[in-house]
Amino acid sequence: MQPLKRLSSRAFWGLASWALPLVVVFLVSPKLLHAIGPSRFGVLMITLVTPLIAIQLEFGITSAAVRRLAARFVVGPVDAGTTLLTLFVALSVIGIALGGGVWAAARPISRWLGFADAIGEGPGHDLVRACAIWVAASLVLLMPAIVARAAQAMILTAATQTMVTVVLWLGALYLVRQGAPLENVVWLGLVLGAISAAVTLFAMRRSVDWGGPVHFAPRLLAKDARFSAGMFAAQAASALVYQGDRMLVSVLGSPAMAGLYVLCTSIASKTTAAVGALSSFVFPHAAGLQSAGHHSGVFGLVHALDRAVATLLVPLLLPGLLLAEPFLKLWLGDFGTPELAATFRILLIAFAIPAFAMPVSHVLVASGVSGLSAGFAWLTVVVALGSMTWLIPRFGLVGAAYAMLFGNATSLVFALMARRSLGLPPAPDRGRFWLGLLLGVAAQLGLLVWLGRSVTSWPGLLVTAAAAWSVFYIVRAIVAALSPEETQLLQRLSAAMRKQPDR
Repeated sequence: MQPLKRLSSRAFWGLASWALPLVVVFLVSPKLLHAIGPSRFGVLMITLVTPLIAIQLEFGITSAAVRRLAARFVVGPVDAGTTLLTLFVALSVIGIALGGGVWAAARPISRWLGFADAIGEGPGHDLVRACAIWVAASLVLLMPAIVARAAQAMILTAATQTMVTVVLWLGALYLVRQGAPLENVVWLGLVLGAISAAVTLFAMRRSVDWGGPVHFAPRLLAKDARFSAGMFAAQAASALVYQGDRMLVSVLGSPAMAGLYVLCTSIASKTTAAVGALSSFVFPHAAGLQSAGHHSGVFGLVHALDRAVATLLVPLLLPGLLLAEPFLKLWLGDFGTPELAATFRILLIAFAIPAFAMPVSHVLVASGVSGLSAGFAWLTVVVALGSMTWLIPRFGLVGAAYAMLFGNATSLVFALMARRSLGLPPAPDRGRFWLGLLLGVAAQLGLLVWLGRSVTSWPGLLVTAAAAWSVFYIVRAIVAALSPEETQLLQRLSAAMRKQPDR
């Protein structure tokens, strides 16, 4: 029971690191849109993905480092003088090189992305150069977060990520309302990144052996070169699809279109982001299990996460689809058009699909197999971005959403092949579990058809969505089709409530 509690705690804090910033982003986004307009908002949304792109273009060193350090933490602390120094130097060199390239090409990048048209030639050039510095700093400051992730310090990670996101978005709103140039938001992000790295390094100091000899060891990088190359291919593809998409929308459409597209993806993609946060502990944990030879534990972990993903996402999809139009109208006002609602619905499905492949993907990579992930990641790039080049000029926002749907559909084939590669056996009692999901969705549909048409206010929307969400679990509980994890959670809650009067 104790290991299960520890895994539940790690999953909870991973989910918290997603949910808490989401509230701030949800509240601040429409205020930013109305304060600076669609074009400048689109520029800002492209700018804010700078560190996310940077940390996915580090040649796979981060994933290899997490895998190596997670195995090391099973037996003791990691040495700073050789292992961490080598990784730090490698990441710094890559970061400075990437940042230097962006700096040198700042003017054509500004014109290509439409920054020059949206905010002016000079400000656009200055903004891209500020982003170049942010790229370099993101990789130079990455090492403490790698150590924390490998050590599965989920509370620390959740706290620092939440702090950075909350302050960055609130700070961005304050700066734009004061009339400050958008590059000031980049400087704020740089300062917050440095503070986060310093706090994380201090918190993780006891997990590091600081007394060893200082020695740069390229052989450590060479040992993981093949794995790193596969991970880099997958990460670069992910950056192109999930951060580069908004850039391509800006190029093929306009920064204003990109801003509206980002508003839809900022909510629709949270299904995938939630699963990523929930399962953030899986990669290092699975690496530790496999290094210890506990393969049965790995299979059980995948099955448990598959059920968790299904019970988390399935009850959100139907309310999201049927309540999309009133939700966007209430959230964005006049910007919540029927076209935007159609875009949101398509993207909600598009981003839910890869979430179901995420648990097995983490475990496959933890086993040292990165080529399959890389191959399918690039297939997604070709399908998604290739479709955008044809669909956006013809159908605008809706075309961009369909392109993302087509690209993400490839993850279904990937999940099947990954399970075969791992030799993953079928989950026990899967038929009853999926029947319960189907009954829960059917109950949701009836409730939403009955109540959904009368939604015209935030209280009505929230009550209807909450009722649809609740009925999904209630029906499954009535027919005794809950997952083992849900049953255990209910038993623990029941036991806690019975003890409450004795205190």
